[in-house]
Amino acid sequence: MPLYTRVCPECDYQFDVMRSIDSRNDPVECIKCQTPTKRGVEMPAFTPSGWGDSKWAGRYDKGLGVTLQSKKHRDQIMKQRGLVEDTVTDQRARLDKSVSEAAQHERTVARFNAELSDANGDRGLAIANTFPSDP
Repeated sequence: MPLYTRVCPECDYQFDVMRSIDSRNDPVECIKCQTPTKRGVEMPAFTPSGWGDSKWAGRYDKGLGVTLQSKKHRDQIMKQRGLVEDTVTDQRARLDKSVSEAAQHERTVARFNAELSDANGDRGLAIANTFPSDP
């Protein structure tokens, strides 16, 4: 049986229903607010090559948990879910933060090893000196 996209005019929720061709226009209530829905625009099951966005068509996006039909489809889903695309700047900032945290970790490990040596192997004293409590 084919899938038909339904769109709620009340809450703008979009979902698919499996219906026989004969019952494709039968009323369907929104699964969120129980308002009668309208049929949405569906992508054809087959598109000739060179038509549409072939890079995106049929690609499953693990992060979104859906099979995408186009970049526009992806953008619509992200907008519905309140998501923002990760930019190169965001990725660079996260990488810089990760590198900074790794460097801080290495400094802490080196300081602990120095404190452990000074404490003649007393781990408790080395921990206390490496991570002093604030008075």
